[in-house]
Amino acid sequence: MGLFSFFKKEDKAEVNPASKSILGMVLLEENNSFKIKEFTDELQNKWKLKIDNIETSDEASVLVIQGYNIAIAVIPNKIPNNEVEQTAEYNYFWQNGVKESSKHKGHIIVSIMNAGKDPIQENILYCKLLSSVLNNSDSNGVYIGGRTLVLSKDFYQSNVELMSDQNLPIYNWIYIGIRNENGKNSVYTYGLKDFGKKEMEIINSKNSIEDISEMLYNLSHYVLAYNVNLKSGETIGLSAEQKIKITESKGKFLNEKTLKIEY
Repeated sequence: MGLFSFFKKEDKAEVNPASKSILGMVLLEENNSFKIKEFTDELQNKWKLKIDNIETSDEASVLVIQGYNIAIAVIPNKIPNNEVEQTAEYNYFWQNGVKESSKHKGHIIVSIMNAGKDPIQENILYCKLLSSVLNNSDSNGVYIGGRTLVLSKDFYQSNVELMSDQNLPIYNWIYIGIRNENGKNSVYTYGLKDFGKKEMEIINSKNSIEDISEMLYNLSHYVLAYNVNLKSGETIGLSAEQKIKITESKGKFLNEKTLKIEY
């Protein structure tokens, strides 16, 4: 996993600054299946992206798009230590995700190396990159370890197809963790800090998992789409009548301060 560590330079202890790089992996069911020419054709024809420079070899490619340096490395080996499979256990959107993700024989690392200027547009660009890699390789899923995400190819692509500035693909970007303890439900975000936002938690709620998950999804979309910084002591609601209190304190499920949404 050395190349992963090499690419992933940002300090994960930081809560507020947006990530300076974006990095993830496409899981390959067959090595030597990535078609770089078809990939670049899709970027230009489907997504209307202008490639200002490109250097390619059998193992790696470097592209410049919209001023961003994009690195693509093809690794003909499984991601070691069952890292993907262990993460897949917590990703409820991929039925049989542990079994299916374990089928990967290799992986493609995709990174925007010099991100951090405009997190929303950079992550939209990243979705287009990963989507095009998925379409032009024999692959079955995506692994974004820094956000605890293991997503099936079909799920990831369906979110990309609906993507716009008004409809952000939150589930491709943010992990929403679920817990049930003593008959009470909790949810938390993991990944908002890569956008320069504080992570959020709803703890020990009497509401259903479905309700609190939807609430956290909607709040995540709101703070990202409208560049809102929620603050302790404020209230928020999804209607004029709803007033949900926000407090900031040490995280229950994350090792950092988080915003508690009292819902």
